[in-house]
Amino acid sequence: MKKIKTIAIFYLLATLLTMAADRIIPESGKFESRFLVVIDSRSFEEATEEVMAYKAVLEEEGLGVVIMIGNWDNPLKLREEIRQIYRRKPVMEGAVFVGDIPVVRLRNFQHGTTAFKMNEKEFPIEESSVTSDRFYDDLDLEFRFLSIDEKNPRHFYYELTESSPQVVQSEFYSARMLPPVDMGEDVYELLRRYLRKVVEAHREVNYADRVRFFNGHGYNSDCLTTWHNQQFAIKELFPGAFRTAEGNAFYNFRQAPFMKYKLFERLQSPGTDIFVFHEHGAFDTQYINGPYPAPNLLGMGREGTTGPLEILSASLRNSYRRYSGERRETFAKRVLSEYALLPDFFSSERLDSTRVGDSLLAADINIVLADIRKLQPQPRITIFDACYNGSFHQPGYVAGYHIFTDGKTVVTQGNTVNVLQDKWSMELIGMLAEGARIGFWQRELQWIESHLIGDPTYRLLPATDGGDPLALSRKLNRDLALNRHKSKVWQEYLQSDNPNLQAIALKMLSYSSPKGYPELLLRHLKENPYYSVRMQALQRILYSSGNYLTEALLLALDDPYELIRRNGARFAGYHGDDRLIAPLVETVLFADESQRVQYAAQGSLPMFNLEKIREEIARQTVASNLTQPDEVAGKMTSYFEGQAKRYDRSLTVIQDKEAAPKDRISAIRMLRNYNNHQQVSALLTVLKDQNDDTEVRIVLAEALGWFRWSIERDAIVQALKEVGRNRATPQELRNEIEQSLIRLK
Repeated sequence: MKKIKTIAIFYLLATLLTMAADRIIPESGKFESRFLVVIDSRSFEEATEEVMAYKAVLEEEGLGVVIMIGNWDNPLKLREEIRQIYRRKPVMEGAVFVGDIPVVRLRNFQHGTTAFKMNEKEFPIEESSVTSDRFYDDLDLEFRFLSIDEKNPRHFYYELTESSPQVVQSEFYSARMLPPVDMGEDVYELLRRYLRKVVEAHREVNYADRVRFFNGHGYNSDCLTTWHNQQFAIKELFPGAFRTAEGNAFYNFRQAPFMKYKLFERLQSPGTDIFVFHEHGAFDTQYINGPYPAPNLLGMGREGTTGPLEILSASLRNSYRRYSGERRETFAKRVLSEYALLPDFFSSERLDSTRVGDSLLAADINIVLADIRKLQPQPRITIFDACYNGSFHQPGYVAGYHIFTDGKTVVTQGNTVNVLQDKWSMELIGMLAEGARIGFWQRELQWIESHLIGDPTYRLLPATDGGDPLALSRKLNRDLALNRHKSKVWQEYLQSDNPNLQAIALKMLSYSSPKGYPELLLRHLKENPYYSVRMQALQRILYSSGNYLTEALLLALDDPYELIRRNGARFAGYHGDDRLIAPLVETVLFADESQRVQYAAQGSLPMFNLEKIREEIARQTVASNLTQPDEVAGKMTSYFEGQAKRYDRSLTVIQDKEAAPKDRISAIRMLRNYNNHQQVSALLTVLKDQNDDTEVRIVLAEALGWFRWSIERDAIVQALKEVGRNRATPQELRNEIEQSLIRLK
């Protein structure tokens, strides 16, 4: 009798749960963690068999699956339904949004991106918003509804509230399974075929032992030091891929004038586990080659018939065609002089006669959606370290094409807006080599533009000689799901001699920091033999501990790993301690082989005192082996004097109440990228002036919120609090101050 009563209660609860949404299918048994599938009713009807097979294969792996089926026209309502499931036990570790799920586009959250900085008041809302599922997977963030897109009623605009947390800390990982609507096939057939591929992938035994990396034209300043340093780091992270010649490959756009054809061959070679594209991109394009005259190698595509000069000529003519007016004339004058070309190179007759050929040549330089549609990509995981390739709000998008074409790719990662080249895009990528589900990796990349497209539960197996790979994978996934905040668990991982596990441990310890954590990070940055662990230590000092920042940056600027030096040079400018001037000057003077590090140092130095920069240039050039030290010192000093004048002019505009507000605001917005510590005192005077233009002060309060690492941060915080407490301060400015104070904390 008691058993019958228990069953009746179970069915009653199930019925009530069903009433909360259109329909919920619970997990089939007891599990330590769960995964949520959110799917629209039509997609479920069309692919019921495939969705249920997906649920079954995950539960065979020990991951319970809840399916929530419905038709949502209100993202907040869906968010609340997700929250209700998240709050119940067992732990909900991740979710996937399948089919027609409302797309949210965020505003007032550009500090949650790596690079996106578009004036939200000057540019149209559809251009200046960031598509992001952080709306769904970070349940602590607070949003204010704005509007529904006029052209696409499935796109909803929300803005981050001023009192909300200002950084992303997702409660669970998430991904999209959204077939592109412009592929020329029925989207439901695409979904069915894709899910069958996913189930097949989960049933295979696949070790993390074959990886491919490509660097496209113009990425990271085309620095070869960046390219070859990455190979050293990847060898640490994927040791199983370096046991044979076919286990790893590192491609570069310089290897062929039409490199995309070689990439097509590589993408369709069977057995690849991970393929990473470091490139520039658009939602419909992967930018591969530029005008660089690569060797004319025989092979696929048009390489046997087209030489470097033809490629360069076509590129110059295509650039000329894109320009107009004064810009076109300036471009032509510079190019004719630089390449010693005849005056008729840009004549109308030549432009007309070469238009078709130049257009075809341009099409051979990059990968576009029509190309991908014809391929059968084989990598199980493809990562696009590029702008816009993950723009799932578009009818067709690169990341979606790669998984929904015929082939074996089951999950991709991409960005919905532009992305910073210097971000650590491969942070904790070694988690995949240890058997972690890719969603756990994505969860640690806390930027609002970064998304997984496809199956976030997919995982490889450790290619290890010690221990049971499946058991090791299960243990790591269990700890990532259940023990994220248990310091003792990760302290044990830190004792491993495996760099991947050490790096994971340093990150996880930031969520529940043990005593002496800042000192632990500094010690690992100084002493750890592994590139990836030292970089993780630096990252944690920058983004969590906040202690020993100057000491850490000094160590970083002298580290053998290019990426660490690059970040040291970049954040030195954000920090502003005078002790960093000497290594920055040394980098600009003597680090020609590391172009991106040098570029970062050159951009950071103008944030420091000009006289101290002059003195350091003179000191280092005199003591150097430079052939013409006086000339080098003169040119370098002149450059930074020019930069100082530029920033002084900008400050003058900001201070000038008679200047047009739009000009003052434009000058203020530059401070978001360039935290000029020398100007903080003058900027705070403008902020405090109750007689100044309110909009100017609001934009300035927002810009000061970017001075997170500045040596002037305490002064900025004090001034913001003072203005915020003043009863004469307009409410809109108070709101912006509240948001900036949360960011600075």
